[in-house]
Amino acid sequence: MRVKTEKKRLAIIEIAKEAFFSQGFEKTSMSYISQQLGGSKATLYNYFSSKDEIFYAVMESSATELIANAFNSLNNAKEIRASLIAFGINYLDLILTPEIMAIQRMVMAEAGKSDLGKKFYAKGPKRGWDEVSKFLTLRIESKELRADIQPWHAAMQLKGLLEAELVMPYSLGAIDKPTAKQIRDIVERAIDAFLTLNQ
Repeated sequence: MRVKTEKKRLAIIEIAKEAFFSQGFEKTSMSYISQQLGGSKATLYNYFSSKDEIFYAVMESSATELIANAFNSLNNAKEIRASLIAFGINYLDLILTPEIMAIQRMVMAEAGKSDLGKKFYAKGPKRGWDEVSKFLTLRIESKELRADIQPWHAAMQLKGLLEAELVMPYSLGAIDKPTAKQIRDIVERAIDAFLTLNQ
């Protein structure tokens, strides 16, 4: 009987991560991962039933902590503008990292071919924006935001405003990575526009 170990599982995830980032999802095979691991395909399948399953594990190990740090920066104790600015800076810092950009490119490339995009969205971005929606619900209840707004719709407005100025141009290589000051200026403009719409 084969014994599964967390150390071996993490080694598989690390090897797969390097392969996915260098070759892309489609070009990375289970055979290649097992070859890099130095074991048999049977060992690999003992841990993961498919390449998709390995990809989800890579995504979770790469993105979960980063996403948690960004979305956990929403602070109910702070004044709403200050809390949203801190969140916005953390969020843009997160989504502009090479790791997150690479994951998003891979998912976009595969989205029309499988349910990878749907699962990625549910396990990653959707979870994070649900937290923003909960934060906004509390701020509606405390009368810092209008009572008639829908929290999820407002969260999506916020996402659009934060990403509008730089995410697409940066992801396409049309602009250099923005400085901390540029990010702060962009976030402040986005938050001020958001509050004008929703207070």
